[in-house]
Amino acid sequence: QNICEITNFYKLYLIPNSRYWGKLRYSAGVGASYLHYRQQEHTYDYWTFCPKAALSYDFTNALQVSYNFQSNERTSRIAMISDAMIRTNSMEWTAGSPDLKPNRETYHTLRLSYSEARLQAYIEGFYKICHRPNMAVYERTADDQFIYTQRNQKEIDALQTAGYVNYWLLPDKLSVALYGGLFRCFNFGYDYTHCYTSYFLTGNVHAYLGNFSLQAYADNGWRFLEGESKGYNGNSILLKGSYQYKSYQFSLAWQLPLMQRYKMFETDILNCNLQKSTALYSTDICNLVSLTVTWRLHKGRKYRTVNKTIQLKDSDTGIIR
Repeated sequence: QNICEITNFYKLYLIPNSRYWGKLRYSAGVGASYLHYRQQEHTYDYWTFCPKAALSYDFTNALQVSYNFQSNERTSRIAMISDAMIRTNSMEWTAGSPDLKPNRETYHTLRLSYSEARLQAYIEGFYKICHRPNMAVYERTADDQFIYTQRNQKEIDALQTAGYVNYWLLPDKLSVALYGGLFRCFNFGYDYTHCYTSYFLTGNVHAYLGNFSLQAYADNGWRFLEGESKGYNGNSILLKGSYQYKSYQFSLAWQLPLMQRYKMFETDILNCNLQKSTALYSTDICNLVSLTVTWRLHKGRKYRTVNKTIQLKDSDTGIIR
């Protein structure tokens, strides 16, 4: 009988209010998380110290720099910590790993932002460190069967630099927004090292014409590498028009215009024993035109919360009353 017991007293934080020192605002806090795990003879108790810190400095009313730090635990998916073994196809198996343990993740975010009436912009650097995460392992047997499982290995790091700008060409009428940057992945296993760099870009144009609004959106998708799997999520193109009439909103959208075949995602396995590519294409969402009607209900009496105040006297404790 497979008995799996997980008791998680999760993340108790003590974070004081933000403090000011001139133009500098800062806050810091500490926390802890606890996880007890037992599955037959596999058992562990995992404590994690979880600090947090935030700093920001206002150069002017419009220009600000900020830094955030956070460290916490991450628990593996339940499906991967069972001791089950599932056949994927005639040559591949997926095996659970009951000895998987949680890992620590550390985040660093540095941002310089600027905001005024017609222009909002920021540049940002983000770095994530995953200490001893669960990473992919592919084993080849003597009869040419391939077994996929996960084990706690060295480290996964991710670096992202990005920039965002939104500018009102016509105040409250026409805005243009761009968001883009670089994403770099570092995967350090016991018998492999994989690094990968990708670039992303998103553009959005929004026009407000009284009760009418028009939108054009496009991005180049998302590319990443985790463990030994390189992934791609498809790009998106959308043209949309909306009209507001009293409590009704009518929206007409055209998704992936003039496209006949769309790649939704693609995955490549980079293991030395197994190379495999999987892709999913769709024709259903290409040239898709959709009409959406929204009706907002706002009739009836507005809900008001009961305002209870404590009437203190010299003899009152203020606890019950």
